Amino acid sequence: MVFMLRTLATAFLFLLTLVSVISAQEVDVSSLEKIGPVTGFVKTEKGITLNCRGNSQVNLTVLAPDLVRVRASFTKAIPTRDHSWAIAKEDWATPQWTLTESAEAIMIATSELEVVVHRSPLLIDFRDARTHQTINADQQPMAYDGKGTLAKIQFDPAAGMFVAAAKKLGFDEHFYGLGEKAAGLDKRRGFFVNWNSDTPGYTEGRDPIYQTIPFYIGLQNSAAYGIFFDNSYRSYFDFGRLSQERIWFGAEGGELNYYFFYGPSIKKILSRYADLTGHMPMTPLWSLGVQQCRYSYYPESVVEEVVRQYRTSTSIT
Repeated sequence: MVFMLRTLATAFLFLLTLVSVISAQEVDVSSLEKIGPVTGFVKTEKGITLNCRGNSQVNLTVLAPDLVRVRASFTKAIPTRDHSWAIAKEDWATPQWTLTESAEAIMIATSELEVVVHRSPLLIDFRDARTHQTINADQQPMAYDGKGTLAKIQFDPAAGMFVAAAKKLGFDEHFYGLGEKAAGLDKRRGFFVNWNSDTPGYTEGRDPIYQTIPFYIGLQNSAAYGIFFDNSYRSYFDFGRLSQERIWFGAEGGELNYYFFYGPSIKKILSRYADLTGHMPMTPLWSLGVQQCRYSYYPESVVEEVVRQYRTSTSIT
């Protein structure tokens, strides 16, 4: 009886997860409420804070010449509490940057990057400071589920408001990253869920699986950029599956908070990403050597045979 109840409970949870994934896959982010146009801004030493219609705010912080943080809060001011377990380096030496503005836009410029904020509607473009070519651009203003119409997709009832950012999809743009995925290297035209899950025996197309990382690299015309979506809620990444005009990423709660990296080389982006989230420490000498990993051994004679073969081949006694 207990076994049957556990089986039914597991099946029910799996069904809830499946419904959540299917519903999220069908989300049309163009139907979400959009952040209001810029009504004013305040300049600080490290960047600017945009005040928007409807009491929303957006904070742009210049961390390095090739790294800018975008943090948004909908219908209220950005919270003073600002902490993330994913970020290793919080103290950055602010590089030189300039601010120019016109009636239509506000631009932050470093030696490598131009961040252009269109006032109405609020759209953000990232451009190469040398060529002034667009690297990445918003397809629509940052969006949120202010009316709770997407509450049905939330696996966790305690999750907050759904938030999302949509970017223009380049004609020949390709995407890589997100951690462990049972999919091809290029994620273009794919839809993915980020939620660490124990999925033994998975096959190609099963998602999510064990390890998920909300970081991806976009590549087009040999120029690369990176986006790290710093959000611990269940998140979604649509790389042009639903629409040929946009890619989008979003989460069932938390902040719309992402970091934009510019290469143009992938190696440079990964180096800066490691600066932000932490470099892997050197492996201790004692841990190097033969390693064995397998899911389950049965019966015990199989384990004994594996040990016997290791001892024979490595002269371990």
